Amino acid sequence: MFVLYVCLAISPSTSSPPVAPIVHLAELLDETRRKNPQVHAAQARARADAAAVDPAGAFEDPMVMLQLWNMPVDLSNVPLMLNVTQWIPLGGKRGARADEARAMAAGSRAEVSTRARDVESEVARAYFDLFLADRTIEVDDEIAATLRSLVAAASARVSAGRGEQAEVLRAQSEELRVESDREAARARRAAAVAKLVALLDRAPGSDIGRTSEPGLLSDLPAFETLRARALRERPELAVAQAASGAAEARVRLAHAASIPDLGLSAGEMHVFGGSTSPSDFLFLGVQVNLPVFPGKNRARIDGAQAGVEAARADAEALQARVSAEIQDALAEVTAETRQAELHHHLIPLSRQALDSALASYAAGRGSFAMVLDAQRDLQMHELDLAMHLASYAQHLADLQRAVGGDVGLVRAAESGSRISHQEQAP
Repeated sequence: MFVLYVCLAISPSTSSPPVAPIVHLAELLDETRRKNPQVHAAQARARADAAAVDPAGAFEDPMVMLQLWNMPVDLSNVPLMLNVTQWIPLGGKRGARADEARAMAAGSRAEVSTRARDVESEVARAYFDLFLADRTIEVDDEIAATLRSLVAAASARVSAGRGEQAEVLRAQSEELRVESDREAARARRAAAVAKLVALLDRAPGSDIGRTSEPGLLSDLPAFETLRARALRERPELAVAQAASGAAEARVRLAHAASIPDLGLSAGEMHVFGGSTSPSDFLFLGVQVNLPVFPGKNRARIDGAQAGVEAARADAEALQARVSAEIQDALAEVTAETRQAELHHHLIPLSRQALDSALASYAAGRGSFAMVLDAQRDLQMHELDLAMHLASYAQHLADLQRAVGGDVGLVRAAESGSRISHQEQAP
């Protein structure tokens, strides 16, 4: 009997394929910043908006006109005039246009950080989806090895006349259920890998490798601390501030539209042929536009002021949304921390229960149902722990996204250990 129990405890599984190297979240985040197309597009838009600042505040190009002027029908002389006109905007129009362009450029720069944070959060969520799928496959492999030993033990009991054939069939049925779970996990793994490959702009069909196991951070700042930090660092708030600045510049530009612009012109005419003396003439001129339709500009001013109100309201709504996002993510992280800690205590107890049930069954004392229940409990707690660790890390990524700065996501991604629950067992 003792020999049979040893077989149950150490029965080897089928040979495993070579273990893929571990890929770390920090490496993928760095690769994302360098290669993601969405980040590249945001960077290109920021460069385009930055290049538009100087032209926005510049003078309009001068107008050059060459014309025949008062030429007689008999062509006895040919008066040719060259005229140059330059319009000078008054009322601060150039400054308002430049301020609007600068605000738009600042918003585009902040949008780069916003887009990078969004993509990094997506990478983190896909990374921990990959971890959960890999850990599910590992747990199913471990449970499958136990079930193979259980089938062997049940078959031995049937051969010895001390067991029922139904026990063998139930164990084989459980093997098939575990294989079904494993196939579903492989499909989820493929989906997570495909998502990461797309975010990293790698070739389709590329593999990612194995993930590191996430752990729990010992402490996190309080809500008020995180909120104050978000109001300083969240890039969307900088985008909203830039939008308000651009709207205010448009109001100034709308008010300035009621002030005429000045057009200065200078010309020189030379008369070819004939007896006209002198043959060279100089012309100087001043032009102004006449904004004599006040209704048109009032509508422009009203629209610009409405834009300022909308931008300010958006900024206030964003601050409220930031607070809600931080509070929600922090609550989820706290809840998942408690769940993971609970399963760290449950798993050693379930493992001991399964070992005891296997030993009793091998010795001919315990029941088959007791072994099967113990095996299912262990599998459930192992998978629940993996699920709560993945969820913890994903909500931590949400919290980091909500704050707009690092809160320890990479550190948590590297701090897990497969034996940590054993160390925490009572």
